[in-house]
Amino acid sequence: MLKNRIQLKFTSRKILNEMTTQFHYMHRPIHARSSPFGYLVKFDDKLFINNEPYGFIIFASIHFVKQKGLFGYDGLPTKWQVLSLARLWLNDSLPRNTASIVISKCLKPHGHENISRVGYDWLKVHPPRFLNEPYHIRLIISYADNTHGHNGAVYRAANFQQNGKTLSKLRHRNTRGSGLDNHVLTQYIYKLSEPNISINDIQSQMNLIL
Repeated sequence: MLKNRIQLKFTSRKILNEMTTQFHYMHRPIHARSSPFGYLVKFDDKLFINNEPYGFIIFASIHFVKQKGLFGYDGLPTKWQVLSLARLWLNDSLPRNTASIVISKCLKPHGHENISRVGYDWLKVHPPRFLNEPYHIRLIISYADNTHGHNGAVYRAANFQQNGKTLSKLRHRNTRGSGLDNHVLTQYIYKLSEPNISINDIQSQMNLIL
């Protein structure tokens, strides 16, 4: 099965930013203040083909603090429970449907703890400061750049929900580049359930691994 041929390798921010600068169409790294983290894509146990990576996916914290109906308001997840799927790039040599499989491997809850891989790894790279406040990731946000020709099919295949459109403005310049102002962006969201695991459990598991 294709999904068994595709694996993810947790990778340093430095390597991921180098790759997104070289290969992703934005050609911009993600600022360190967004705490970016992510994975290289392995295909048939290999990371590279013809001196190019098979792919990478990067998540980061969002830069805005609330959005009506989604987060930042009473009864909704807080800003600290939201991540952006900030970059996804896959080598053209990969089979069709690879993108949705890669995203699903990051987001699909598993085991009795019901925590996604991205939610687990986020707590490793960015442990919560206040344990009496919500800290599990509950929402993933991403954007399809319609002006660049992206129609969001990858997100829909990964069970994201479409949530309106916006324009890329000057506020995005540090991460989207000076040539992308006024691009039409369609927002997609993916909701995660509350996991059955505490940060203390995750730290204990890390110690066992080490």
